[in-house]
Amino acid sequence: MVEQFDAIVVGAGPGGATTSTLLARQGKKVLVLDQSDWPRDKICGDGISGKSMDAIKALGLEDRLRANESLGSWGVTFSGPYGDEVSIPFGKQIAGKIAPGFVCAREVFDQVLFDASVESGADVRIRTTVTNLLREDGKVVGVRYKTPEKEVREARAPIVIGADGAYSVVARELGMDQLDEKHYVAAVRAYFEGVSGFSEGNFIELHFVDEVIPGYFWIFPMDNGKANVGVGMLSSEIKKRDVRLKPLLDEMIKLPKFAERFKDARQISPTKGWGLPVGSKPRTMSGDGWMLIGDAASLIDPFTGEGIGNAMVTGMLAAQWIDKAEEANDYSAAFFAAYEDEVLNLLRNEFRLSHMLQKLGRWKWLLNTVIAKASRSTELADAISCMFDDLSERKKLLTPGFYWRVLTA
Repeated sequence: MVEQFDAIVVGAGPGGATTSTLLARQGKKVLVLDQSDWPRDKICGDGISGKSMDAIKALGLEDRLRANESLGSWGVTFSGPYGDEVSIPFGKQIAGKIAPGFVCAREVFDQVLFDASVESGADVRIRTTVTNLLREDGKVVGVRYKTPEKEVREARAPIVIGADGAYSVVARELGMDQLDEKHYVAAVRAYFEGVSGFSEGNFIELHFVDEVIPGYFWIFPMDNGKANVGVGMLSSEIKKRDVRLKPLLDEMIKLPKFAERFKDARQISPTKGWGLPVGSKPRTMSGDGWMLIGDAASLIDPFTGEGIGNAMVTGMLAAQWIDKAEEANDYSAAFFAAYEDEVLNLLRNEFRLSHMLQKLGRWKWLLNTVIAKASRSTELADAISCMFDDLSERKKLLTPGFYWRVLTA
């Protein structure tokens, strides 16, 4: 039996759940297929940015998220390879009562969005693996999938949305490259309890340590006295230096700079790794009968490694364009090119800046100079803060004159 839908979403994570919730609320018949069992953990830094929170509010889920296990965060702390450190509030909101950002385990955060998709009326099927795209005359018209009972079925729709992450089956079926080491970050993460030394505002921490550059070591405080701790680095650099990330993480917590904070800590989860295709080289995001969103479209921030916000934002845009496509009865590549243009217009400057900052990490003296001067320069601190939350203010970081003023200050 072949089932017919208005849209098929592959992947029930934040991007896919956002898209399916909005489409179902519009009255569309939506099928969501996800290979995992739920609730499910997702290897991640667990940072929930202002951009993610804006999307959560737009979906009407803010109160539900705040009622779950999450920890408000009011800023970010950077430290440089020569020891300089600066703590910067998110959007100057350190005095606010409502945190502009959160740290929340993905098992909790993703479930809030997953439940919203189910409640909206989407047909969500878990433990279900998409194996192929169905095509007619070069156009994607549906998917072939395997049920939990190993039965092979087909479902059809005028649009298939690939929201299935870094190792996207949809992207693979479309013939896209799965790994470009210059635009791909590998990372490992573990949960700890008993880590000390966090700031009063629960600032997330990004430490640019010699052994990890051009990547960073992070420590994110979490609810119930836990912490998300990990390291990430460009895959090309990992290959070049023959780095092993799991032993590197063990090495980081023993460094003199961090050893005191971890002396009474205990690791409470295995160390797990994952890959992050970053937005310095986005994939093609649309074509005849298909769209990609979030990690599947390679839209992770090259500098911060944050991808949840971009997944949700592109999920919202995809839902809008699918609604327009239905009205126009046009699901062609030419029609959806405007979706891709809108995504790139929104994120291009952000990715350009983040890629530049990622490259800056190769020059330790320059990276340390920026961090050191941010501790004394309100202009630079504000600009770095805006990098996480304010796209319009971020534009000034792209001008050579800005960095000339920073370096000559």
